[in-house]
Amino acid sequence: MRGAGAGIGIISNPASGHNRDHFPTLRRELDRCPGALHRVTERAADVPAVLREFADAGVGLLVINGGDGPASNILGQLLEHEPFARQPLVTLLPAGTANMNAGDVGVRGSLRRAVGRFRRWAEDRSRPAERLVRHLMRVTLDDDATPFYGMFLGAGAVVHGTEYAHREIHARGLRDDFSLFLGTLRTAWGVVRGEEAFTAPTRLGLSLDGHAAGAADTLILAVSTLDRLAFGMRPFWGTGAGPLRVTLIEQHAPRFLPTFLSIIAGRPSRRARAGGDYRSHNARELELALAGELNLDGELLTVAQRARLTASPPLVFLRP
Repeated sequence: MRGAGAGIGIISNPASGHNRDHFPTLRRELDRCPGALHRVTERAADVPAVLREFADAGVGLLVINGGDGPASNILGQLLEHEPFARQPLVTLLPAGTANMNAGDVGVRGSLRRAVGRFRRWAEDRSRPAERLVRHLMRVTLDDDATPFYGMFLGAGAVVHGTEYAHREIHARGLRDDFSLFLGTLRTAWGVVRGEEAFTAPTRLGLSLDGHAAGAADTLILAVSTLDRLAFGMRPFWGTGAGPLRVTLIEQHAPRFLPTFLSIIAGRPSRRARAGGDYRSHNARELELALAGELNLDGELLTVAQRARLTASPPLVFLRP
């Protein structure tokens, strides 16, 4: 397996959710991984130098011990600047608050268990390890060429739910799939009850692979390159080529609650599949015309007029 016999480079973000609880212990555990270079980065600006060091050292497996946002930033640096002659394999450890990306392609279990599982694999690389191929989204805003990278993007009620989760759920120390489940449940309940904090629409124009797909007052927009979202959600049913998976629900969509529940269960109802107020597509490039906020891997981005999303080249994730 490519990378299995090469060096390991580990980047840790000590400020990520679960790392804050036990980082000294986790750091010692990761430092003992055989054949590994372990670097702790306090700032995003520290990452490029570490990646260059790993490339010079012949690292074939990049391990990221951080949350969704920091992990996507590191992978964005990897894709944008290409410090490696050949892209390394990537392993994600679930060190953040939500860990949606790690839930799909990362090492399973709590952070402590995931670190232990990874260490055992590093000590004996004949152990089985799954390979998963995923893309990232490259996002640019308005006339700014500076890119952002992520694996999940949302608008409308997704942003409102994120703000609620930061304020009411994560602030109480709840994390991982359970926190995302509570946030999703509260957001859906707020929509059903017509609470303005959750139902304020986002006027959004959509273009898929260069073809206009209409404009609408949007209740929910979800875009991802992941196969599985939080707590097993698979809310995409579009067909055709393209690693960007897009689902849009318009404001005042009929029979919202039963249709929404069928969508997040991965079994969209006939109403959802009929199109109209519920739509799902696959694409390679997506343009959004809007003025408002987007949630990219848990971080809020402000858009004045438009956002452009393109699929990155694929990366291979290794999950021991």
